[in-house]
Amino acid sequence: MRKLILALLAAGTVVTANAQEPRSILLYGGVNLNQVRHGGANISKTTVWRAMPGVGYQFNHNWTVGGNIMWGQNADKATNGSKTTENMYSAGAFARYSQYIRRSEIFFWFAQFDFAYAGGYTTNEGNPATLKHNGIAARLYPALGVNVGRGVALNFSVGGLGYGTDKYDNATYSTNTLDFSFGRFDQFNFGLSKNFNCGHKMHAHHEPGDEMHRRRIDKMEDEDDAAPKPKRKQRSRDDDE
Repeated sequence: MRKLILALLAAGTVVTANAQEPRSILLYGGVNLNQVRHGGANISKTTVWRAMPGVGYQFNHNWTVGGNIMWGQNADKATNGSKTTENMYSAGAFARYSQYIRRSEIFFWFAQFDFAYAGGYTTNEGNPATLKHNGIAARLYPALGVNVGRGVALNFSVGGLGYGTDKYDNATYSTNTLDFSFGRFDQFNFGLSKNFNCGHKMHAHHEPGDEMHRRRIDKMEDEDDAAPKPKRKQRSRDDDE
């Protein structure tokens, strides 16, 4: 069996040069595409893809809340050309806590909690959908972000902790799943996202590090203002005469 990974982009977050900019809109998301070709006597191909967009509101320097959706397919194409597709979907809410690493304004970490209604069904060559199922899913995962300027950052995460419950139509019992995948390479995700300021006061664009540079300039100006001013020499009366 040979695996050909065409692309791997997953959700994450990013903000402007200030990763904790209050009153801003966060847009994020990613696309995951994986193709596997099975060899041997019967050659078949499996294609898996997922799209995961999300939008949130960052109401203070650390917290962001919002919603996200997911749509994906797991398609198996047999040697005779028949194709069976498993369709997957979810819609829910998320909460995210972000924090810069020490005094850096480039590197930051965040932890995100997702809670969603999820389900799916299977189709085969235009026949009616079968194997319908639905349930709820929750996931908590940490990630690392790197600001690259102009409101864009890169995010990296490797697994997390997840729980889900799923029930097929006409089934008596639901299936409960607990997944701990932190540190697994097959759970490595790379993301890209952007924030848009929507506060009452518009701010000019800043590159990473501009905030510290501006604070240094303000400090120098304050020190200059606090420094004693040299006294002017008074001319003697002899000079006046």
